[in-house]
Amino acid sequence: MKRLLIALAFGTAASFAFAQESYINDDEAEAHTLAPIVVEGADIDQMIYACEPPNGAPECANFHELIRQNFTPREIGMLFGGATAYAEYRTSYDFTRDRYAAFLQDLRENGMPVATSYRY
Repeated sequence: MKRLLIALAFGTAASFAFAQESYINDDEAEAHTLAPIVVEGADIDQMIYACEPPNGAPECANFHELIRQNFTPREIGMLFGGATAYAEYRTSYDFTRDRYAAFLQDLRENGMPVATSYRY
């Protein structure tokens, strides 16, 4: 029984390999090859430096959206505006600043998420 299964396996593998070789020749294989995909990266430190609020540049919109998703308007005001003008400055500024530092570290380690569409 084992010999029969091994023979069937080898026979199937050999016929599959022959079918692959005879189905597409070299000229057709090159015609069916997909173009390479180029992935571009961004220098996160440069982007953070250039896009720190207030900055209205269009290329900073994704970074600013991430900040708005992770911090409240008052926390954003404390981080990038006059921090002492907020009543909660004494109790929450250190925590907010530490969260922002962790947020930036996460961007450095994992990169900037990019919005994608499920539609083509």
